Amino acid sequence: MKYSIKSKEKVRALGTFSISHINAAKVCKVLNRKKFVDAKKFVEDLINKEASINGRFFTKTSQEILKLLNQLENNAKTMNLDANTLNLFISAHRGSTMYRSKRDRRHGIKLKSAHIQAVLSDKDGFGKKVRERVNKR
Repeated sequence: MKYSIKSKEKVRALGTFSISHINAAKVCKVLNRKKFVDAKKFVEDLINKEASINGRFFTKTSQEILKLLNQLENNAKTMNLDANTLNLFISAHRGSTMYRSKRDRRHGIKLKSAHIQAVLSDKDGFGKKVRERVNKR
């Protein structure tokens, strides 16, 4: 999978997870363009059920996104950058379609998958106007 934000000097991480791409997109929309520290704290609050998005916690999705954020933080340490001062740009897309076979092998059950990519940058928005998002808890 290729990155939608192309630049060599930014800290990047991506992964394919067995979660719903619709739920992943909802969580990523809330996390996008936040400071990395605030985004990571919000995901931890979702897992601990201290914060919610429209009354839902998205526990499994939040756990997988937290793994990706930890990977992103380790990549920043490798590049000798402080992740706490950088902004997070994260997006989710539909993953590849996989099937679990049934007994007769004619039809199968579709399995969920989502591609999630995250980029840390010191810029405010890659040429787009940055909007203030209001967190509803």
